[in-house]
Amino acid sequence: MAIADNIVNKGLLLHGIGKGVLETVSGKILEMETSQSMKMEVNATSEEQYGGDSLFPLYTYISKKEGSVKITNAEFKLSQLAVSQGTNLSFTGNKRTGRVIVKKTDTELIAGATMTGVEVITVVGPDGQATGKLTVDATGKLTFATDAADGEYRVWYKADDTNAVQASMLKNAMPEVATFNWFFITEDSEGHKYQIDLYARRVRSDGKFSIDTARDKASTPELTVNILDPGDGKDDFAVITITRLAD
Repeated sequence: MAIADNIVNKGLLLHGIGKGVLETVSGKILEMETSQSMKMEVNATSEEQYGGDSLFPLYTYISKKEGSVKITNAEFKLSQLAVSQGTNLSFTGNKRTGRVIVKKTDTELIAGATMTGVEVITVVGPDGQATGKLTVDATGKLTFATDAADGEYRVWYKADDTNAVQASMLKNAMPEVATFNWFFITEDSEGHKYQIDLYARRVRSDGKFSIDTARDKASTPELTVNILDPGDGKDDFAVITITRLAD
């Protein structure tokens, strides 16, 4: 009990990043194990009530309390998209985009490959313009017009791929409510180890999502979730637990 009593006033070094998990009400999971930063912030807005000729407020009260968690991840996951947006995930019947260069002597989009569900996006002819001199069927077989010019044809297409997973962002869907759990290991000035747990009973993403790509650059996806009223008569909308670990 002495160790537990001492934790309340124990100075800890907030060092490291840790890991966490978000689980939505429908069971969607986002595990965050390679994050670069995590910031939990709780703000309270106070209002003052004045009366008479006094220069001092008669009463001060909190008009608004809000909290948020901001996480920067080193890796992109489709599960982050599912948490930050209203999405449908599809694991079958999905297509992958491709681009190949073919010539009039070719008979297949990809030689020797078994292809299904091929849909042509566009065909760029040797003159750099879209052309109808080449048609491609659903299995990737090529048919050139008799008057097709010699040279290279660049074919942009989509085709079935059993390894593809699709996440469709829905125009009218709200991000789902989720629970937030995070923990990291740190220490005090004497080198004793502690674990800090952060918990929010109900959170919801702010709905922002972006993919940022550039030459010689690694993007860092960001996720922000806002802490909601816990509901169900609960009052603990955010919880911090500190545990002394064995040395």
